[in-house]
Amino acid sequence: MRPRTIAVLTTLILCGIVTGAFSAQLSVRGNLDIYGIWSANLFDLDSDVGDGDNYSTSQRLRTYFDFVANENLKAVLGLEMDQLWGKGDSGDWGTDGNTDDPIELKHAYLNFTFPDTTVSVQAGLQYVALPSVFGNPVFDDDAAALVVSLPIYEAIGVTVGYTRGSDTSTNFDESPVSDDGVSDDLDMAFIAVPMSFDAARISPYFGYVWLGSDYDFTDQQGLETALDLSLAEDDISIWFLGANAKLNMFDPLLLAADVIYGALDSDDLDSSGWYAALSASYKFEPLVATLFGTYATGLDDDENDQTLLPVLAEDWKVSPNFGGVRAFSTTYDTFFTKAVGVGSDGTGLMTVGLILDKITFMEDLSHKVIVVYAQGTGDEGTSYFTEEDSGWDFYLVNQYTIYENLAAISELGYFTGSSEKYDDEEGHDLDASYFGTIGFSYKF
Repeated sequence: MRPRTIAVLTTLILCGIVTGAFSAQLSVRGNLDIYGIWSANLFDLDSDVGDGDNYSTSQRLRTYFDFVANENLKAVLGLEMDQLWGKGDSGDWGTDGNTDDPIELKHAYLNFTFPDTTVSVQAGLQYVALPSVFGNPVFDDDAAALVVSLPIYEAIGVTVGYTRGSDTSTNFDESPVSDDGVSDDLDMAFIAVPMSFDAARISPYFGYVWLGSDYDFTDQQGLETALDLSLAEDDISIWFLGANAKLNMFDPLLLAADVIYGALDSDDLDSSGWYAALSASYKFEPLVATLFGTYATGLDDDENDQTLLPVLAEDWKVSPNFGGVRAFSTTYDTFFTKAVGVGSDGTGLMTVGLILDKITFMEDLSHKVIVVYAQGTGDEGTSYFTEEDSGWDFYLVNQYTIYENLAAISELGYFTGSSEKYDDEEGHDLDASYFGTIGFSYKF
């Protein structure tokens, strides 16, 4: 067993001893997904080029340890372990994991409520997400953050937060720097005002981001935007204003919507754009049907004056090839939009889709179907998926409940689309891609 693994397990054992001494309770939760996948053309969409392999087995274990002192105080430690069978020394025979670092720190945060108040504080490595329908395209990710929440009235609350995305030069660096110091930080502050009523929940929010002039614009650590920030040579500021609404006044018809506008400003690069999403879900007896659409502005011909919504750390998704919906907890998703380098965050993309979920004709057996049509919104020639290009994504999930917390799952996915720029460069259009999986998902 590798030294780091021993250290992690030893720490957990000692934490258990300490929590016992202070009368804290330790609870464990998480999930383990294991599945095999068969696929072709997932990332190159070219049948003339051989894939690295057409079959792999993947697994992911996420474990969260809750150290609960009382209802007002707890600490959480989250670990994640990803393995591809046979790859690296954590997935080969022996499974020792001495060099490929399979154990990842996911969460480590403190959560408490101030005595005799309803003010909640959460500080540390945690999940931070702005309100959304399909995952927020601006910020929806794990982050080092401080988040404070408090109710104002019975139906209205306020959440304020601060998070740091990058800091390559810290107080603890021993190497000398310039007399003026190093301004290389990437920081964000935000405020959200969730409002809950009998028939609606509305959550407006505002955020401001600042990047120092010494930030590594080439590497873009902490930023997932498609904008080329290397064009900027000075400080960058980003702001965004958005709102999410969920309406159930027409139950069993449920409506949800997002609208976001954001802008980036610097001496040599400017960009402003918007995103909108709308979904309508209706509960039938054997299934839930959802009709949805999203739209976001795309890249402009003028690379210094763009019309793209700035993106920080997103988790937007509507299907496996557009954003990355999967039935399994996995890093292997976002196939098409990752391949063409646009649309994984919902920007530069227009989608219309139908979701048929919780389809049940037999006890313990359910199905889910997603059909999505997408078209680019960027100017012609700015990327591999513009207003001249389009694609279809078809996705089917079958799930059989073996036990209450254990399910057998199979997936089938098929994508077909076109790219004018790819056709011009390669002499032929995109080939179709597909994948199929079968595996198990255990939640505990």
